[in-house]
Amino acid sequence: MPEERLTKNDRRDAAREQARLAREKQKRQENLRRWLIPTGVTVVVVAIVAVVVLVVSTSAPAPQTAAGPKNMISDGILFTGSGGTITPTATAAIKAKGTPTPTVQKSDGLAHFVTYVDFACPVCRTFEATNSAQIQQMVAQGKATLEVHPIAILDRSSLGARYSSRANNAAGCVANFAPDSFLAVMGEMYKEQPAEQTTGLTNSQIVKVVHTAGLNNSDVDKCINGETYKSWMAAATQRALSGPLPNTSVASVQGTPTVLVNGQQYSGSFSDASAFQSFVKQVLAS
Repeated sequence: MPEERLTKNDRRDAAREQARLAREKQKRQENLRRWLIPTGVTVVVVAIVAVVVLVVSTSAPAPQTAAGPKNMISDGILFTGSGGTITPTATAAIKAKGTPTPTVQKSDGLAHFVTYVDFACPVCRTFEATNSAQIQQMVAQGKATLEVHPIAILDRSSLGARYSSRANNAAGCVANFAPDSFLAVMGEMYKEQPAEQTTGLTNSQIVKVVHTAGLNNSDVDKCINGETYKSWMAAATQRALSGPLPNTSVASVQGTPTVLVNGQQYSGSFSDASAFQSFVKQVLAS
């Protein structure tokens, strides 16, 4: 079969068709490049956003709340004990705009200790160093209960840094997420208490103190950094200063520490362990 030969017009038409196909190919390639470049950038951006979201979600401070911490329905955290073990009492939280539910104190022969303290208070630190071991021993033996009310009255002593409020917010954070560590953290906060008329510890430094006390809890860390219980702390402080104080004839907190035993206020030396022990025995005998 003879080979088909192209005429001049056929060759011209073929050349035109090849040119058209080449132009279309080039156009498709250009369109593909235009699509790929933004898509690549978008993938990078999406990846960066995903990483940022992950970092923020895992490290961002917890949001503030007007509600109180769990295990502090009375504005304080209550400890009971037996057999050498001290146990925090589990309670619901005070709801936003709610009011505390006072602890019911029974006439059961126990010493019911109630303290109103400020983690920024030097005298509270003295009382803790002098008497906490004896109080906690009595609680662990089932001879006493202990209810701790953190309040913030010493912001004026931290040069505008609000150390008192931030330190006592940490008390709420620990009570909410790790109540078993509350007493250990309280002791460490007093041990690392900054001097008055300084800016005190930063929130990150407070977190380190909590870690030193043996508590490593990411929820507690976020709560401290975000001052989750800032509003509750302000409200609890105002309630203590306004009174009346439950289970006592004491009208209100006039300073820290305010120490009550079975409703009676201790007015002796906070640095004299024997004087406080004598007061406790006197109250129990009455």
